[in-house]
Amino acid sequence: MEPQEATILTIDDESLIRESFRFYLEDFGYKVLEAENGRIGLEMIHTSQPDLVLVDLRMPEVDGLTVLKEVHEKYPNLPIIVISGTGFIGDAVEAMKSGAWSYLLKPISDFNSLRFAVEQALEKARLIEENKNYRELLEQKVALRTQELEYTNQLLRDTRMQVILRLGKASEYRDKETGRHVVRVSCYTKILATNLGFNDHDSDLMALGSALHDIGKIGISDTILLKPGSLSDDEWVRMREHCLLGRDLLKPLTNDDVQGFGGESGEALEGIFSDSELMQMARVIAYSHHEHWNGQGYPEGLSTDDIPIAGRIVSAVDIYDAVGSKRPYKEAYPEAKCLQIMRDASGTLLDPGVVDVFFESLDLLQQVKEKWAD
Repeated sequence: MEPQEATILTIDDESLIRESFRFYLEDFGYKVLEAENGRIGLEMIHTSQPDLVLVDLRMPEVDGLTVLKEVHEKYPNLPIIVISGTGFIGDAVEAMKSGAWSYLLKPISDFNSLRFAVEQALEKARLIEENKNYRELLEQKVALRTQELEYTNQLLRDTRMQVILRLGKASEYRDKETGRHVVRVSCYTKILATNLGFNDHDSDLMALGSALHDIGKIGISDTILLKPGSLSDDEWVRMREHCLLGRDLLKPLTNDDVQGFGGESGEALEGIFSDSELMQMARVIAYSHHEHWNGQGYPEGLSTDDIPIAGRIVSAVDIYDAVGSKRPYKEAYPEAKCLQIMRDASGTLLDPGVVDVFFESLDLLQQVKEKWAD
């Protein structure tokens, strides 16, 4: 802080000392205020907000230590210099512990020492203020950058979710579904996963990944998908391949998969080769949602707990939604029959624990079914 910009308050009960300090410091461009005791000094600190305080220790009404402690508590960055006539080391130690920035003894024989102490204190205060402002500016920049990144990440998440849901709908359109099957299965999955004790992150991951459970149907011909009657043995073999096709579609990309995209440098494709949590979850579900609890499912013939829990959940809600929906080969079953099918499938096709939670969650599931009816 430049001298002409600094205001100094002198608190001392001796008028001659206050005047001598004022005359000397004003010669160097400082504005000097005077207070005859600690009480008046504290009032002036609150009202005038000086840039530096000179204070004596021994004063009537309110002493210098009291001034020091109150100033240090309320204005910790306000420099305060003790100028005392007592030369006891204990006084100096107590003053420094109470917040004094410097300690000078009266009478001052060389006023250059006073000027030096004032300049040093003001410079230290200036650096503290500058550092504080710099930190605040950095914090503002960090906050703004964080906000921008959060917005970008949210935009990417929203875009990713839209792409996944649209891909899920595209797979269902192949066999004449309205696409609401995907929405219902996703909602059902979220409900069951939550009621099975999974946290929001994992429940949301399963719900979103479930939207791609039949993505492999993209690779199955219309003659099989849209056949109104029963499938032949060979057709069933081909139909069951949609689990393997789904797994392969959702596996991590390679250079061969994206050759020619992103321009010559390929900079636009940076980061797309990573295997995200969502893609891992979607791949597991696409591959395992037709495995059966008794080991008679496909494509691996896995059984019981060897089947990933996400696959077991989606298997249950997929069956519930399939039997309650119209398909090329059947009409929608009434709700009572759908529920009986779920009971009968417990312990054979489906995980009994998942089925138990399914019935515990039935009210919520039926609300979803009604809201997203075809």
